[in-house]
Amino acid sequence: MPPSAMRENVHNTGSLTNDEDVEMIDVNGDEHAAVAERDRLIVAVDIGTTFSSVAYAHVKKRTQPSQVGYSAVKCVNRYPDYKPPLGASELREDVPTELWYHPEPDPAQFSSQELEQTRSGVGGFADSWTNRYPASDEESMSSGSLEDTEDKEKSDIDNTQASRPECWGFGVQRQLEKVDLPKDNEGRIAKFKLLLDDSEATDEVRANLAPIISHLKRTKLIQKEEDLFTHYLTHLLQNAKDQLSEQGVLEDDTPVEFVLCVPAKWPTRGRRVLQTALKSAVKDVGLGEQTEGGGFDLFIVTEPEAAAACVIAEDRAEILFGEVIVILDAGGGTVDAVTYKITNDEPLRMDAEVVKPHSDLCGGSFVNQNFDLCLQEYLRDEWYLEKNGKTIRSIIDKQTIVFENGEKRTIDVFDKHATLEPIFIDDLKEDRKRNQYRNRLRLPRSDINLIFQGPMRGTREVLKSQLEAADAEGSPVNKVILTGGFGESPSLQHYIRNYLGKYKPNISLLIPHSPPSAVARGAVLRALRKEDGPSRITQCSYGFLCTEPYEPREYDAHKRTKPRIDKTDGERYVPGVLNWHIHAGDKLESPHVVTTTVRHTFSEARRHLLCKEVLYESELNHESHWRHTHVNNRGAEWAGEIVADMTFLKTRGLIKPELPSAHSTFIGDKAKQHLRHWTVEFDLVMVVEGRNLRYEARWPPKDKLQEGDEQHVQVSAQICIAAAFQPGTA
Repeated sequence: MPPSAMRENVHNTGSLTNDEDVEMIDVNGDEHAAVAERDRLIVAVDIGTTFSSVAYAHVKKRTQPSQVGYSAVKCVNRYPDYKPPLGASELREDVPTELWYHPEPDPAQFSSQELEQTRSGVGGFADSWTNRYPASDEESMSSGSLEDTEDKEKSDIDNTQASRPECWGFGVQRQLEKVDLPKDNEGRIAKFKLLLDDSEATDEVRANLAPIISHLKRTKLIQKEEDLFTHYLTHLLQNAKDQLSEQGVLEDDTPVEFVLCVPAKWPTRGRRVLQTALKSAVKDVGLGEQTEGGGFDLFIVTEPEAAAACVIAEDRAEILFGEVIVILDAGGGTVDAVTYKITNDEPLRMDAEVVKPHSDLCGGSFVNQNFDLCLQEYLRDEWYLEKNGKTIRSIIDKQTIVFENGEKRTIDVFDKHATLEPIFIDDLKEDRKRNQYRNRLRLPRSDINLIFQGPMRGTREVLKSQLEAADAEGSPVNKVILTGGFGESPSLQHYIRNYLGKYKPNISLLIPHSPPSAVARGAVLRALRKEDGPSRITQCSYGFLCTEPYEPREYDAHKRTKPRIDKTDGERYVPGVLNWHIHAGDKLESPHVVTTTVRHTFSEARRHLLCKEVLYESELNHESHWRHTHVNNRGAEWAGEIVADMTFLKTRGLIKPELPSAHSTFIGDKAKQHLRHWTVEFDLVMVVEGRNLRYEARWPPKDKLQEGDEQHVQVSAQICIAAAFQPGTA
């Protein structure tokens, strides 16, 4: 669809009805032209189910994006409260996706609910995994081997800092490690990314999160569940800003382009929630120079495509044109598999999915869960350990964190010599029949194998579904890219390599150098090469709230509503109507311009002529001319507003008071009481440029320009609409 100029006359009585001062918004329309002459930053955020990461590249002025290579992409690698395991020197490039709204709970409020649950005992810690993912025919089950209304919307954007938890990331783990302090688990929240995934696989996790979220709402710590994302991203970006500032690559006026990584199968809503949360966090932190008026420079890319971009950048010979690849993203919560065909290798571009993507909730966090359940079985009768504030629950929590940050990431259960170091548990009594020694618990190989077995089998099944489906479509897979936090596990790498060797030996397994940060790194590289991306087809609709002259003969929507008589000019109108000017499914070249003429009336006595225009968005297609409260506009949401102060028109004598028209209901004596009123007309314009939508009031209307005149923008605002496009859209 070429840039269009849709023009219609709309009467807006949605003007402000008081004389309050309104802050005007100005927009720098030449922002992109200036970027090439200044240093800039590209910052990619990969918010995972259990761990998140931030990657960035400092692009020098006058540098072509294609000149920025893999070595220029760095990761934030210093996080508060992280302490490397004994003997480890490397800093982590990922951080737990966790929040705790009660970092120091009052001991008097401690509940023994978990203690009672632990006393009841948990049996067969790996039974659920064995049932869901039975051993394949070629697997040995011996212990020696194994083969994730307007006011309301406006308040959503204004998240207060008061309720944001100070405890996040590794800080949550540090709290759990304090075995002598009781924990208020109603304030700890993890895996909340799965709130945006409405698939059946996440039902149980979302159900478990529901009471925690209800508690946080009741205690006014959050207003809605989306606040969790804003709070977490604010901490994540504040930490990134501090490090980038220390390194000297971020100044107060440095332009920043943000890249957001999202799962391939996510609905538009999930992208929009994260987009809104990121925008709020960027504003709160003040990270980089952003465009005024509400927009910011955001690019969205899918996690699989970002991971593939990272792998091909590490070794450009690995992925070739025409090949079919599976990106197996083994995260902490879900394991996702997407199969693509390479349609371009310079720059890398992947065709639409060859087969339907598949995912399951069987990621690395379930290794932790199995470890936790295993310890519960061993310690269920060791109640003498509970003293000086310690509980069985707190002891297990601490040891699970030590395992998560240490040997879970290094052990290969296929190595016959692989064992876990004895687990230190202060005051544990010796009982060699139960593998208990003084202050030490030693897990046998059979338990270690079972701890990893279920999640590895689940990952295998996700991959298997893609390989078999691709074969059935006549597009056999050439390569598998294993990424994600769980993809870092030597045990999983060994397991998948063995499976591929038996399924089809010619399938190569590619593993990024740093699986936990591969998606974030690849996202930066993808943002540097945006060409040849998807077509600019919007998946959202945009329109304005208005008041229309009552036209029942022209619009069916008007036949079913009762008009109101305007007190200013005496004419019949339908208030609160939504007129949609961009529809889901439209192709929007950049720039794409839509113009409509609006009309406001005011009594002659009104001092200030303030005209309010409200923008709405929706993920659906809607017919215009219906009231915004009508069922036909279900799903429409407030997206922003501007207020044009048109008082200058009367003070400068550019408009004159008007008498009621022939269509007015004011006649006789009634007309004398309403002799004159002010009428203001201007163009209300939408301009889609890149991944932002600017909307503005321009006067005079274009169809009333005199020779030599030109339009002037009276007020303008901007929103980011990156989430409305398919990920990867330039």
